[in-house]
Amino acid sequence: SSFPPAVPPTPPRRDRLEKRNRIMTARYYYWTEIKRRRFDDVLRILSDNEFFVEERTISNTLVEQDDFYNELLRSKASARKLKAMFPGFDWN
Repeated sequence: SSFPPAVPPTPPRRDRLEKRNRIMTARYYYWTEIKRRRFDDVLRILSDNEFFVEERTISNTLVEQDDFYNELLRSKASARKLKAMFPGFDWN
């Protein structure tokens, strides 16, 4: 008989990047729309404190995730909704 692995297999890199990019976009929305921080300040927060990637990577992600960002804007997503979607971050 075979037993399932103790640790679930790691999802493909593409799936992990897609998740990271959606969370990064949600965090950008949170800092700009809910906390009302300036664009350049938010890029620095995301780059230096939350995702540890270059600001250019964040800018590219925001372009790629435009539909998701606009969906957050249209629905006026609250911090509570963001917390339900991505519970691993502080949304207060």
